Amino acid sequence: MTERIVYPDIETTLVGYLITELAASSDSAQVVTRVPEPRPARMVRVTRDDRKGRMDREDRQGFRSAYLITDRPRVVLECTDDSGAAAGLAGAVRSILTSAYPGYLGTVWCDHIEDVGMENETDPATAASRYIITADFYVHGTVVA
Repeated sequence: MTERIVYPDIETTLVGYLITELAASSDSAQVVTRVPEPRPARMVRVTRDDRKGRMDREDRQGFRSAYLITDRPRVVLECTDDSGAAAGLAGAVRSILTSAYPGYLGTVWCDHIEDVGMENETDPATAASRYIITADFYVHGTVVA
């Protein structure tokens, strides 16, 4: 019988993990997957975006998928701050992520996080300061019967 692997919802996992870690450092930023109404002044939005191009063998040779028990989701973290401190928030989030592996993100085991880069991108709708972090996560799935 073939084993089936269920991979974690990386967005929900990261929202919970970042809420805990930011609160531990007394950061008031809200961590969300969808922007609430009214939009928070200081926020981290987490989205999975596997379609965002990778410039490695996965894109060149078509190997993009889960491999054995490991999933490699590409995640975009959008850090905004109406007071102009989005770069500081992005720096805090990157610091949290780079110290998280190898280890658990909540209940999900993470082997590695590959920081793909950070981009300064002012929000066109609100002119708020915004930094975008892109990262690849190597996380384990769970075997189900």
